[in-house]
Amino acid sequence: GIYDPMVPDAECLKVVTEILEALDIGQYILKVNHRRLLDGMFEACGVPADKFRTTCSTVDKLDKSPWEEVRTEMINEKGVSPDAADRIGEYVRLNGSTELVEKLLKDEKLSKVKAALEGVEAIKTLLQYCELFGIKDKILFDLSLARGL
Repeated sequence: GIYDPMVPDAECLKVVTEILEALDIGQYILKVNHRRLLDGMFEACGVPADKFRTTCSTVDKLDKSPWEEVRTEMINEKGVSPDAADRIGEYVRLNGSTELVEKLLKDEKLSKVKAALEGVEAIKTLLQYCELFGIKDKILFDLSLARGL
């Protein structure tokens, strides 16, 4: 069907929270990010477009590996410049909610990249729907999330 942007995404998150609550698994957080933001972030940091996917696969390792290992792989194996890797590192360590969205909307580098702005705006909309659905406290906007977007 036809829906307003991010409504189905927020509904999926609501369903997941209902399932996890019914299973009574205890405390949990659902991490979210946006592919357009990730691509825009790479562009703003100086990663060539043909290296976005390989850089993304390296960033995806941050949940298991420390930043220094991820940085080294980006530079030595993926061909990302040290400066670009350091700029990426500034972003992928960020997580939060609406306050992070507002910070990113004012970010000098990201605000110049259309994909990044579109991604941040989409996350802003998603978080607004999550607040309406009463699940915002279960959602974490995490710039290091690079899979399942």
